[in-house]
This record gives sequence, structure tokens and C-alpha cells, in this order.
Amino acid sequence: MISRVTKNIPERAKAKTNDSAPQSRILILGGTTEANQLADQLSQNPTYHITTSRAGVTTNRQKVSGNERIGGFGGIEGLCEYLEVHAIDVVIDATHPFAATITDHAWIACQRLEIPHLVLQRPAWKKEENDAWIDVPDMQAAQDYLQSLDTSLTILLTTGQKELNSFTSITKHHFVARMIEPPAPETETKAEKQNLKVILQRGPFSVDEETRLIKEEKVDLLISKNSGGTGTSAKLIAARKHNVPVLMIARPPQPPVMIISTVEDCLNWLQNHFSNKQVHKK
Repeated sequence: MISRVTKNIPERAKAKTNDSAPQSRILILGGTTEANQLADQLSQNPTYHITTSRAGVTTNRQKVSGNERIGGFGGIEGLCEYLEVHAIDVVIDATHPFAATITDHAWIACQRLEIPHLVLQRPAWKKEENDAWIDVPDMQAAQDYLQSLDTSLTILLTTGQKELNSFTSITKHHFVARMIEPPAPETETKAEKQNLKVILQRGPFSVDEETRLIKEEKVDLLISKNSGGTGTSAKLIAARKHNVPVLMIARPPQPPVMIISTVEDCLNWLQNHFSNKQVHKK
């Protein structure tokens, strides 16, 4: 995907605060609520120049504070070039916990260029009492589990568009897939033959709304990524209350990077980092 910039990104020489020292340039790899909240906070500080990069998977995106770029970087080399051209001082990876490719690329690029880098990532959900979770390590294991079942189930699929075809190719099950935007035309055509019902909704959803969906669709099994956070946890509460098993897909492995779980902790880290940097300059 070719990237585009939706707000002007000034040259480093022009990115100044009161015509004094250059602003510290921070790249946020976004696409999550936490990324938007971080951009909102940082954009209020005139010593920071903030750019949030988003993949652009959905067209109806929420607005983000500061500068924004849309699209991929073109792999590790493209990301390295972007970081150098825009003289990025710090990279904050606040992408979705399952956005493994960009997380790996950011780690490699920042190591190569010696740019400070951390991950802002909400904690994973933990199984609670009365949860009926079936834990699997990845998407393939989840699909293998469904293939192994002898009975046909009605499955609430909440993993997003990317994995839709892989799951709906298991034709003995009926899938109810909830997503923000309609599937791509080729996916839609294929899915019609495979007993798929698409529900177009944007969360967050309440426990009552999730309960109503489970009852109306007579859901036998919920499939979810372990995304963590409170934005989509209501489905797990509803499943627990109504004894619906959850096929829980574990997060992909992370590179050996510092992980911070809250926006507040990330703000504190940045303040300490740039304060120490100023001290060393003196």
C-alpha cells in the first residue's frame, strides 16, 4: 500500500518551539485506542512533534491528534528510510497486539538505526472463574481445532477480516462474523457458499448487547484473539454468564523490546528519556 500524509509534516529545521530548540520527533505506530490517547496527550506538549502512522485497513477511522500518515512503509528498508528522512527521535509501537509484522519490523529498524523504541500494549486477558476457555497458540491451531470437531456449531467469529476466509473454509460450521466494514468482494462471494452471516457494527459493546447477540444467533462457540483491554471484553463476560466456550487465540511472540502497558507510564518514560538526554548534552 502506498502511504499518504494527511497533515503536513514540517522539515526538522522548521520544527521548533518558540524559535529555539528543535522539537523532539516521535513516531507513533498506531491503530489502537491507546495510540490515539497517547497522541492526544503528546500533542498538547509543544516540545514534541508527533506523527501517528496507521495502516489504513478501515476507511472510517477516528481522528487522531497531531500529524498522521496512512499506509505501509515498504518493509524494514522502507521504515528505516522513513525514520532517517524524518529524523525520528523515538518510536512508540502502539499497534494491535496481533500486528506482529510491523512490531518485528520496528524492532529491527530501531536496532539498526539505534533509535529508542518501546511498545505500548494493553495487558492480555486472563481466564477468570467460570470461564470455559480453550487456549490455542495461534490462528492455525484454532482452525485445526474447529476441523477436529464432529458436530456442527454456530460460531461467533470476532477475529477481523484478515482471517475470515481461513475460518469460513471450514464449511461444516455456521459463522457469525462481526466487523467494522463489509468484507472484500472476493471474500463475500466465497463466504456466501460457506454459511456466513456478517454483522457490521463498531464497538465498544455492552454486556447486554453481547448477550443479546449470543442469544439471537444461538452461539455455541466464541472465537477471539487475546487482544486485552476493556473495549471488547464485554463479549467474554457475556460468554461466561451464558456458559459459551471461548476459543482464545494467544498473542504472537514479541521481540525483546521494552513493553509498557499504560499511556501514563509511556508519558513518564518519554519525559524521563528526553530529560536525561538534555542533561547529557550539558
